[in-house]
Amino acid sequence: MIDAIIRLCQPIVFPGFRSDAIPGDHALNRFPGFASCCMLPLSIWATSCLEPAGMKRSHLLHQLIALLIAFLLQPACHSMAQDAGQQIRSAVSRAAQSVVRIRVIGGEQTVDGNTVSSLTTSGIVLTQAGQILSSSFAFQGRAAAVTVETSSGERRAARLVAVDHVRRLVLLQADGTDWQPPTIVPREQIQVGQHAIALGRFYDSQQPSVSSGIISALNRIHGRAVQTDAKISPVNYGGALIDLSGAVLGILVPLSPRGRGNPSAGIEWYDSGIGFAIPMSDAGLVAARLQAGKDLQPGLAGLQLTAPGPFSDRVSIRRVQPLSPAQKAGIRPGDRLLQAGDRPITRLSSLEEVLAAKYAGDVIELTLQRDGQPLQVSLELVDRIPPGAAGYAGVILPAPSTPENPDGQVGPDLQAMLKPRSLPDTPVLVQTIPGSPAALAGLPAEAELVAVNDKPLKGLRSFLSPDLRLQAGTEISLAWRKPQSGDVQTLKLTAGPLPENVTTVDPQILTETKARTAQKDASIPSREELPIEGLGSCTVILPTPSTGRRPAPVVLLSADAESEAAILQRWGSLLADYQLMLLIPRTPARTPLTADDAPLVLASLQLASSKYSADQSALIVMATAPQTELAWQFASGNSQVTADLVLQSGWVSEFLLQEVSGAGRSVMLLDRPEKTENKLLLERSRSALQNAGFWVPKSDTEQSTELRIANWSVLLRAW
Repeated sequence: MIDAIIRLCQPIVFPGFRSDAIPGDHALNRFPGFASCCMLPLSIWATSCLEPAGMKRSHLLHQLIALLIAFLLQPACHSMAQDAGQQIRSAVSRAAQSVVRIRVIGGEQTVDGNTVSSLTTSGIVLTQAGQILSSSFAFQGRAAAVTVETSSGERRAARLVAVDHVRRLVLLQADGTDWQPPTIVPREQIQVGQHAIALGRFYDSQQPSVSSGIISALNRIHGRAVQTDAKISPVNYGGALIDLSGAVLGILVPLSPRGRGNPSAGIEWYDSGIGFAIPMSDAGLVAARLQAGKDLQPGLAGLQLTAPGPFSDRVSIRRVQPLSPAQKAGIRPGDRLLQAGDRPITRLSSLEEVLAAKYAGDVIELTLQRDGQPLQVSLELVDRIPPGAAGYAGVILPAPSTPENPDGQVGPDLQAMLKPRSLPDTPVLVQTIPGSPAALAGLPAEAELVAVNDKPLKGLRSFLSPDLRLQAGTEISLAWRKPQSGDVQTLKLTAGPLPENVTTVDPQILTETKARTAQKDASIPSREELPIEGLGSCTVILPTPSTGRRPAPVVLLSADAESEAAILQRWGSLLADYQLMLLIPRTPARTPLTADDAPLVLASLQLASSKYSADQSALIVMATAPQTELAWQFASGNSQVTADLVLQSGWVSEFLLQEVSGAGRSVMLLDRPEKTENKLLLERSRSALQNAGFWVPKSDTEQSTELRIANWSVLLRAW
């Protein structure tokens, strides 16, 4: 009611006010001091009008005073609105000559996958000598020509000097020496809440487009950008974000927390009140590096981290990528990460925030803790970690069962639960795959490994050491003996590459001879339905009887349209023969799984590990095209759990592979498209996966899908 009365009074107090003004455009909305000055007396008056009749007479004097104040303030309020508008116009006028219009002509420019003949974008003058800084958004291909238009409309030739792929900036060199650089605001002087005006030149070089707002946050996108609520159109990327004095706060760019490596990531924020700008003082430092003519690439360390929880300060190294700076520096899985540079590591995202702003060639100091002792290492980041060919000796390591946990409680430390609960110091009894490098070197079908490369083995935990991660072409010395025999023999072999094709493997190789009698009496698999509070449930199908080896889980992400009877009919005795277990996560409504159901899948895996002692050396997720995004969360290495992937239909796009290393993981593509275009896309995906380091074997198309996966699972468990 009060709002209605105030709105009725506004035309009286403010004759120029339009009741249909767009929110955000009127001075009342953009200048809070102006609104408070003019509307407070009216609010007092309107409130008093609603008081009970008995009280109105006693407050009549207050009402008259409030109205009098409002009318007396009208000229001042009107003047404030005019002053605010004049401030914006003056700021734009001072900065306008430093914001230029850029045309990118021909070449391989693309927008949403479509080739275009030219693109128009904005830029900021850096020097009188014609250095121009812009966003890389309009420079995604090889431009045939680039021109820059001055504020007066004069068109001048320019060339691309270099690109910053971290902050999405490009440096241009334009003809002429009479350019007008702006005043730059130091980063430390930018404050949350201060007025900000976004400028760009797209439609007309004479008048820049203008959008006003405020600085809504600092240090966004891992510390690279400031955030503003001014509307930023994609055509104005490369333009300036200025303050009310006309000094440049930053350069407008599209950024996204998850879009590292994708020059278009961030445009989805348009018209949402979220825009980003690289502080101009930072951009100037970047431009100085780009002058050398060499692109700046994201810096990679080759580390994957783990922690008991997302907010835990106990951050440890989960995986070190082969041939990476981290491996060369001697970092090992299990090392605790304490500090990166001068920043303490207090949560999982801390290192990412440090590395996200670094370039290839930058050096970073890490402080670690190993066996309770501090350790300092220095890493020189690289733009690409060579995938390297994973090595293959061809022996199956044991995976002894551990006691089941009948409660199957889901604890907070998922990563700890997914590790084998005990890696015994018992003898390492292995089975040798026929035709493998180990078999060809003379290792018998069953043997006990005593030492590798003259280092005595301390049970299975020795194989967690990075020293025993094989690379194709490396020579290995094995000390071995026959089971229950004291005669130690030695042999040498050269690790081969992983097989290009998955061939039929006798599943007997997965079990010791003494356990094979029980395996012949395999019966119908057992089934359990496990509720997962707040997420859904998981159907678990187990092989019976147990052979003493932990079963490898196969997670079916696309089983919502099938009956369990049909699933069991297809898998049949393969579960017992190859020691596999099926996990079928289900939502409460039994709807198809989506990328948002990753917590349900994680909880299902945790139950499989804690309750059934699942073998994590061959964790497989299986999906069709609609569940590719969900499955990729586990295959890409960006989840708490890393899995190998089977795609029954569809393929992995090159976009998903940006900055992903597949070392140590495998993807099996089973789709057999009929259209020529889809065949080409499938082969392109296979090639991109291999280039990223994934093992992408082919399989016998005459075999059933389930048998192909079962044979593949044997090789996944091999060393």
